[in-house]
Amino acid sequence: MTLTQLEYILAVADTGSFSHAARQCHVTQPTLSMQIQKLEEELGVILFDRTKQPIRATSVGEEVLQQARLVVKGSQHLKEIVDDAKGSLRGELRIGIIPTLAPYLLPLFLKKIKDAHSSLHLTFEELQTEVMIEKIRNHSLDLGIIVTPIDDLNIANHVLFYEPFNVYLSKGHPLLSQKSLDEKDLSSEDVLLLNEGHCFREQSLSLCRNKKSPAVMDRSFTFESGSLETLKKLVDQGESFTLLPYLAALDVQDKKRLRPFSDPVPTREVSLVHGPHFQRKALLKALIETIKKNLPEGLSATKGKNQLKIDNPLGYLK
Repeated sequence: MTLTQLEYILAVADTGSFSHAARQCHVTQPTLSMQIQKLEEELGVILFDRTKQPIRATSVGEEVLQQARLVVKGSQHLKEIVDDAKGSLRGELRIGIIPTLAPYLLPLFLKKIKDAHSSLHLTFEELQTEVMIEKIRNHSLDLGIIVTPIDDLNIANHVLFYEPFNVYLSKGHPLLSQKSLDEKDLSSEDVLLLNEGHCFREQSLSLCRNKKSPAVMDRSFTFESGSLETLKKLVDQGESFTLLPYLAALDVQDKKRLRPFSDPVPTREVSLVHGPHFQRKALLKALIETIKKNLPEGLSATKGKNQLKIDNPLGYLK
């Protein structure tokens, strides 16, 4: 049994195809198939059901794959520990980030971290919180940038910043007459929301508690989006209002239609998280420092006295 064979079966499991796995591993398909067959013969089991497309692992294959990920990841950790001790930030780092942060946070620090550490290859994946945490648990991701807390003792988190919420109103909306808004001003019948699975949706609903607000506008349709940018454009077309995190509100063209919350300001805690096997301390420190140094004014690494932290309703994952 070799590490190469384990890497091959993981590639097949991830791609669902022997041909795609071979390309990913930079070998010919016959070479990859022969090595996997040798491993199956040594173990005395069939790891993949080759009659299905995409190819699926057998029940015993799933167990072997789970352990193979630990072994391959462990071998990578050996190199990473040495590189970390030398202060050499190189290799590959796989990072997940939630959709309500990705388009606004990544441009702030990505070029800086790439320029400072050219030997480091970063792979970012935009994912919802639940999927991302599962990928961290099964070692498919190294790190995640999410809204915390996460109720999992095996997930460590490092707070990056606290991000206040804003209300973005359509032209002519009755609430534009107010300089700041309160929870009692916002109706769940009037707000445009992200679709289910986004923690920001649940946080928005927790703030829009007024079912009978006099400021509710007539709306002839219901729409839920996976993108804050879509919600902003609908508001621009005259549709009610939506809630925006601070970073997503920075590029709003008509700032006169943004309203802050009155104290205490609803705020979400954004953190970098990882599993118990992540050992690259120097890299973790460099990434955290780079993100914090490139945050705009209005974001702080500590919660202000006038801020009310809104917990992640989807963060309590089993």
